[in-house]
Amino acid sequence: MSINRRDWLKTAFLGSVGLTLSPLDFLAKSTPNFSELKNDEKTIRLCFNENPFGVSPKALEVMQKNLSLSSMYDFKFADVLCEKLAEKNQLKKDNILVSAGSSFLLELITKYVSLDKGHIIIPDPSFTIFEPIAVFLGMSKSVIPLNDKKKIDLEKMKQSIRKGTKLIYICNPNNPTGDLLSRQEIENFIKSVPDNITILVDEAYIEFTNQQSLGDLVIQHKNLVVTRTFSKLYGFAGARLGYAIGHPKMIENLKKLQSWSGAEISVVTMAGAISAMDDKEFITKVLDNNQKVKDFTNSEFQKQGIRTIPSSANFVYFSLENYKGDYFKQLRQAKILGGKTYEEKGKWTRISLGTMEEMERYFSVIS
Repeated sequence: MSINRRDWLKTAFLGSVGLTLSPLDFLAKSTPNFSELKNDEKTIRLCFNENPFGVSPKALEVMQKNLSLSSMYDFKFADVLCEKLAEKNQLKKDNILVSAGSSFLLELITKYVSLDKGHIIIPDPSFTIFEPIAVFLGMSKSVIPLNDKKKIDLEKMKQSIRKGTKLIYICNPNNPTGDLLSRQEIENFIKSVPDNITILVDEAYIEFTNQQSLGDLVIQHKNLVVTRTFSKLYGFAGARLGYAIGHPKMIENLKKLQSWSGAEISVVTMAGAISAMDDKEFITKVLDNNQKVKDFTNSEFQKQGIRTIPSSANFVYFSLENYKGDYFKQLRQAKILGGKTYEEKGKWTRISLGTMEEMERYFSVIS
């Protein structure tokens, strides 16, 4: 597959006014060099864990064919999409809530648990994009550092539970580390937590692993909500689509906070997503390339004596503690967007996995 990220951004929706890429400001405000390089067409983006192979060709074809429906409200695709997602997860339609990206679902769940104020527990570092909303709505928080193995510390999270705790957030695999907690570890944790506390498990990267999703557990654990996204494996980061899996009562309550559930998703995105799930050839190619590039990246870091964390996602977490150069300056001069520093101690940062050509360019710059 020859398409790359810049070709995709330029041509995928040429002439379309029905789709626009969502602003990246909320993700990019602390990304070094972003404001300087974001509009440069020669920039290589290795900072947002995007799919470097774009969108499935079959999905793109369907999306283009359905552009003419952009003038009409959707009364078809949402139902088909929810039914397909329910089938994919071996659940029922009333276990599924779709939205324009999983970030909006994290926000929605945060608003739900904040109705009566209270307390949230979050790991750090992690994808806690919803944290400012919780604080604004009057929630207190406990921020739990990763343990010495860079894993989410479930035991310390449990110890942080108090009378007013409303939400515990777990990102698995974790972003930015890529570490994967086992299904059994999280299931045991869920069983040990009072069932009046919502447990939110963000599985944005679970499809890069061989581990079974926790989605099936929502039937017996009414306080569990699992979020998934089409932004990573399927390459819909700009098209925007995510979904939540929960007990029917949980999904019903979340919908009460929406004036029109799912209305923020374009018909073009939904049509493409339905097709994308069936493009096994593209999915296999993305997963195979991701593993090859990951192996190459880890090998190159090892050659330079750079410490890494084993990754179960499409990015690698590594330490700049022993790196002698000016890493972010070198990237800026080469028009490469990398991650930010997530942990000052050890100078831990992250790099997204691009195409093999992009990663070869990256290592030629930092070596």
